[in-house]
Amino acid sequence: MIKNIQIKILFVGFSLGFSLLDLGFARSANAQAFLGVSAIPPRLEISVEPGKTVTKEIKVRNESSTEKIISTQVKDFVVVDDLGTPIQVESTGDFSNRWAASSWIQVSATSLKLKPGETKTLMVTVIAPEDALPGGHYAIILHSPQNETALSETGSLIETNVGTLVYVTIPGDIKESAMIKDFSAPQFSEYGPIDFHATVTNLSDIHITPVGQIAITNSLGFKTATLPLETVNIFPYTSREYRQTLNRKLMLGRFKAQFVAVYGTTGQLVNATLFFWVIPWRLILTVVAILLIIILIAKLNRKSKIDKSPDSPKVEELEKELSALKKKYRDQK
Repeated sequence: MIKNIQIKILFVGFSLGFSLLDLGFARSANAQAFLGVSAIPPRLEISVEPGKTVTKEIKVRNESSTEKIISTQVKDFVVVDDLGTPIQVESTGDFSNRWAASSWIQVSATSLKLKPGETKTLMVTVIAPEDALPGGHYAIILHSPQNETALSETGSLIETNVGTLVYVTIPGDIKESAMIKDFSAPQFSEYGPIDFHATVTNLSDIHITPVGQIAITNSLGFKTATLPLETVNIFPYTSREYRQTLNRKLMLGRFKAQFVAVYGTTGQLVNATLFFWVIPWRLILTVVAILLIIILIAKLNRKSKIDKSPDSPKVEELEKELSALKKKYRDQK
């Protein structure tokens, strides 16, 4: 149980400047425009052996027209929902996170004065412990302009910042595994569009980036559509939602949808299949009713014409009798 941990929800879009396109960690143009500060790059990937040290460069740029004083700090985070929302955690003695890397990272300098348009370089040093576990370890390097805050929806002040997400990989025997927790769509629909929802859970020791699609075929096996999956990172032992929509209105029959994605260094596969029906039954009933009415009208017209036409067999019989009487009358003469 985590006790007395001060958790601050990162002000997504403004606070961190991270976009959910990459699990909340790509730069957000809106956030950086709001703050006038850019973190370059938004994501830093480092591979380091246990007991070794690696140093990399990052940059901070003042995009505004005023001078800014920037303070830099390293924080851990957790992801607690299926949307990939990062939540900053203050490291305390009560907090244990197998994936945390903030204590391994040193940044120099921790305070910068940036003139308008100026860019400065920071050195990031990662010192991996001798007992570092193989797999992924993560932290955020936050850059916070002094005396700059934003209002939350509740009206409270939130400290604003942008940052670089640091991915540290410790080589070794890294487990890579994932599963599809659910894959669903409406089983029966009258019309499209059809919404698909899937949740992929990462059971690996490192983040994964599944690449794939939802392939849809009709009852004859012909391809109806291919819906690409959003490319996002899924952190260890977290899940990520995928949503896609088949934007077709008029369809008919039974369809098969296959969720297929490849992940990991060896190209492992996750897949799931579902079937759904699309039957525009009201339209079908309307068409059938119109056809029945047309057939009924045609039958009534045909019957009416038959009733009005002369009775041909009776006329022929009367003509024969008349001919016979004429012949008999001539013979009597």
